[in-house]
Amino acid sequence: MKNFRLLLAGAVLIIAAGGAYAKGAFSAHNTSSRAMAWFEYSPTTSGGTANPANYHEITSTGCLNGSQLCAIRVEKNASTGLPDATALNNIQSDIDAGTPIAGKVVFKP
Repeated sequence: MKNFRLLLAGAVLIIAAGGAYAKGAFSAHNTSSRAMAWFEYSPTTSGGTANPANYHEITSTGCLNGSQLCAIRVEKNASTGLPDATALNNIQSDIDAGTPIAGKVVFKP
């Protein structure tokens, strides 16, 4: 009976570890397969650069180097067509600092 319990406990551990690995792999796949898009900043509502509603999707930036936010490239929220709020939040410190990041955050004069 003791051997059976040990065998059962080992099986449960293996199944739990496999489930945790599968869940992590599925989550990583979903995150990496999200569509990236360029969004131009055009403030029309409150919330400034942190509000996804203040951006609209564009095909290319055409922005020059400067100090005023022009466009960002982040994951697109499939439901709204706007920047994903989490992705926008993740680059907010770069936006606030006025830090251009090639292929991600561009500014204009």
